[in-house]
Amino acid sequence: MTGESPAVAEPPRIRPELALQPGATDARNLLLVWYLRKSVYGLVALGLISGALAGTNIDIDFRSASDLESQLSSPLAPVVVGVILRVLTGFAALLLALPLASAYEVGLSPRTNFGSGIGHVLDRLNLARGYRALRWTHHVRQVALARLGPTGPKLARLDPIMDITNIALWVVAVIGIIATG
Repeated sequence: MTGESPAVAEPPRIRPELALQPGATDARNLLLVWYLRKSVYGLVALGLISGALAGTNIDIDFRSASDLESQLSSPLAPVVVGVILRVLTGFAALLLALPLASAYEVGLSPRTNFGSGIGHVLDRLNLARGYRALRWTHHVRQVALARLGPTGPKLARLDPIMDITNIALWVVAVIGIIATG
């Protein structure tokens, strides 16, 4: 033995541009959903701040339509809207990732066992969930911003602004909750 370790193969690199469909439309849709999703944190913090200022107990209940309606008319309405928006953006992002999952070809023999039809659908759904997670990454969003041309750099400024705003709102919310008990 010469003391050399065996060569370790480099892992394959995932190219961020492969997580987007060609053109600017998918990039624009991805960024729209991303910024809506990111706004949820600020909305929830605003709801907690308004609830603390109003002296409202933080008790959110969605068991019936009338419960939801009363929550939407309370100081905690931004929390409710934030939760709903979070769920909706998750579904929207999944729908945006479905075309990529549908175009994916494995190159292996097809499933032929009992339940293979539902298995195929579930495989595609899991693949779409993977694409959705990949599309949330910084590098994919950078490619999406680049595809928007001159609008991209302007829109890129929104990310750090939302980060700072969300953090500031959460600091105020925690202080407000502690101060009001």
